[in-house]
Amino acid sequence: MSIVAALLVAIAIAGLCLFYLWQGTTILDLTAQRESTRATLTSIQEVNRWLEFEIEKAFSLERVSRLARDRLHMVEPTNIRYVRLAPER
Repeated sequence: MSIVAALLVAIAIAGLCLFYLWQGTTILDLTAQRESTRATLTSIQEVNRWLEFEIEKAFSLERVSRLARDRLHMVEPTNIRYVRLAPER
């Protein structure tokens, strides 16, 4: 085997080794990014659940009724009048 052939084989083997190392490093980097993204997603989902709870709490009938009585000084009606409408044709 000539020196040139041996050198080409050595270069090919070195290239394959570098490719293998690059591939492993890329896989580790992508795995770390995926885990970071999952953690971010979990955090965002928790905030979303909390916001949904706050929205439900803010628009609950009990709260709206209490605010109407306390802040707007509304009271339950004592005299209810009904208006009869003509039937639609």
